[in-house]
Amino acid sequence: MIAACCEQAGARGVAAGMDLAHARSLLHGLPALVEPFTPVKSFDDDAPDGIELLMQAVNSLDNPGLMIVGDVRIELYEHVPASGNRKGRRLEHWNIELSTAKHQRTHWNQLTHMYEFHLGLDPARIPLADKYVLLVTYNSPLGEHLADEFVLEMPTTSLSRRR
Repeated sequence: MIAACCEQAGARGVAAGMDLAHARSLLHGLPALVEPFTPVKSFDDDAPDGIELLMQAVNSLDNPGLMIVGDVRIELYEHVPASGNRKGRRLEHWNIELSTAKHQRTHWNQLTHMYEFHLGLDPARIPLADKYVLLVTYNSPLGEHLADEFVLEMPTTSLSRRR
């Protein structure tokens, strides 16, 4: 049955009349969504020293939990209140590769169907503030660049303990 279907589809490998670009767009991941419960946390059980970024990709049908392949660039900025551009000075950045099975296993959570990135921070380099901006950019191997921005709130009291 499968062989017969493949023969009928012809040399193109797709059903007659099917728009390959449209079919790919239905399955392809859209902007990487930073989950609103992305916390600032301690990775060594003392004062906060990092961000646990939780990221989920969705397809054009809003189905979450897609695995993606490519690179993710994460940037932390100062938050500028009451501004059209809420990103101030860039404070830190991370480049994360998701191009191998090893990379996928390192960052993919099977239960939540989200990527988890543990982003270490140097407390001496980050100015004391209660809000920061995270910019997450996904670069696909097909040359597409998709981005999401998120305001990360962190009570000043938890920051002051790390100094």
